[in-house]
Amino acid sequence: MTSTMAGACPHCGWPDRAEPFQVVSRHVTAAGHTVWTRCGCGSLQVRVVDERGMRVVSRSRPVAADAVREPCG
Repeated sequence: MTSTMAGACPHCGWPDRAEPFQVVSRHVTAAGHTVWTRCGCGSLQVRVVDERGMRVVSRSRPVAADAVREPCG
């Protein structure tokens, strides 16, 4: 897990609140929503949206350029 305190992707520098990012999935929770997104650099991010607003709570490293991507199921 990579720190999310900067407000931007630590891998590519793209601001957390900017577009484009790809929404992978969205889930309703008791407190709001959890949204899984993918940054333009490929980093997978978990965003929590609640009464305090949107924040990235976790993110992965970008996918390696030579990795084979298989479609999900």
